[in-house]
Amino acid sequence: MEKNHYQKIFELGKQYLLNFEEVNKDLLNKHLELGEKEKPKSINELFRRLLESLSNRRNMPQNIGNIDNLEHVLHSFNPKRIVEEYGDSWKILFQRIKKECTPKGKMVLTKKNSYWAIFCKGTVSGAKFLSQFSSFDEFNEFVNLFYFNETTRATLPMLIAKEVFGLGFALACDFLKESGYTEFVKPDVHIKTIFKGLKICRPESDDYEVFKEVVRFSKIINQQPYVVDKLFWLIGSGDFYLDEVRVKTNRNNFIKNVRKQFKQTF
Repeated sequence: MEKNHYQKIFELGKQYLLNFEEVNKDLLNKHLELGEKEKPKSINELFRRLLESLSNRRNMPQNIGNIDNLEHVLHSFNPKRIVEEYGDSWKILFQRIKKECTPKGKMVLTKKNSYWAIFCKGTVSGAKFLSQFSSFDEFNEFVNLFYFNETTRATLPMLIAKEVFGLGFALACDFLKESGYTEFVKPDVHIKTIFKGLKICRPESDDYEVFKEVVRFSKIINQQPYVVDKLFWLIGSGDFYLDEVRVKTNRNNFIKNVRKQFKQTF
């Protein structure tokens, strides 16, 4: 796909969603304009969002449940207090959650690859990582160091994924994006399918490469990466969650429609 076609693809994406009876411009803009969402005001709030992203993998939310239910064992999400109490021992945290909370999923200590084991390992390693920062402002300055270009930007989620067990590149992107860093995107299944289907990315592109292509796409059409991310996510999911509206979108049909439009137009 040619770069001078990117704006057309973006506009076709908006039109695709507006063709659904349940979707109007106000509803669509409401979801896209959340790009300037409020950033956390403290390291505690930031750590809570990290845990939300950590548990945002397939089937994991059903097992972990509401993160707020763990607030007392996680010292109101204070990473330094967590490091002081649990250190590197995820097993101690695991046992305390099992004893003092009401977990949804089964908790068996010997199942070291279970969702709860992954979550506890990620919690203690994530606390260790964020405890390096004395305030959210200091973390914010740290993130700003990676804004030079799309390559340096992509190295930050790689670094965070290395520091936090079980997070991975895509969920590290999710953590940054959902913490108000609108220059980051999450290369989830919807975006990967659409960008590869439209040959913006190569079929073999990994999450890192897709991330960079979405950022480049956003720069070319002068849109925030968050907005581009959200538009194609809505095309894939059909989930206008702010208004509890869900439409039956089909990302493969969208890809076919775009190809058809381009064949007719160019």
